[in-house]
Amino acid sequence: MTDPSYFVVIPAAGKGARFSPSGDTVKQHANLLGKSILQRAIEPFISHEKIKYVVVVLSPDESHPQWVDSDIEHQKLSFQRVGGSSRAESVLNGIRSLGTLAGPADWILVHDAVRPLITRGLIDLLMDELTNDSEGGLLACRLVDTIKNSNECNRVTSTVDRKHLWAAQTPQMFRRATLERALSMTIDRSDITDESSAIETLGINPLLVESDSTNFKITYAHDLDRAKLVLTKGTKTKGTEI
Repeated sequence: MTDPSYFVVIPAAGKGARFSPSGDTVKQHANLLGKSILQRAIEPFISHEKIKYVVVVLSPDESHPQWVDSDIEHQKLSFQRVGGSSRAESVLNGIRSLGTLAGPADWILVHDAVRPLITRGLIDLLMDELTNDSEGGLLACRLVDTIKNSNECNRVTSTVDRKHLWAAQTPQMFRRATLERALSMTIDRSDITDESSAIETLGINPLLVESDSTNFKITYAHDLDRAKLVLTKGTKTKGTEI
């Protein structure tokens, strides 16, 4: 029996309304110190020798990806214009675009297009922790702030015990057959906001792999300043430098 291969799906069909309310800038195309956010999200996977193939899922009406430098073009990278109406649909279409290249037991790593500070060290950490895990898992950070529940008027109604609370990150890594089944069953559900939440509906408990807070998601325009600071300072994450 051969060892499973690793494949990456990066859903990049969204527009990022919170980043640019006017709609004049697509978030993942924004410039981050000379490269687009999306290109920085792609590069660590392209350069990783264990990754067999990377699929970037674009909107069907997406133009040629001029916001990705030509020098990133690689035989194991493809752009597929198969984005759907939800993240689950886009990821599912991205997986299906792999066809027979990926087998049922191969690993699929799903990574946010707007999480540009992912590193080789964190990818290795996730792979190493899940090598012998049958259920898969995801990078995540323990919550350290005090968490409050509120009412409609933004008044505190309770304080939440944070001991077992985590903030999910990506990549999230699951076997192809399991992830396809989970996404197919939950494709129309608005409460499925990541791959783990789809997997959980099957009664599976993904493993939380403790990550680094610098692997954050670009949500608002001011997050770019934070990302620039991390890149400029060369902040260390687990086992590597950015």
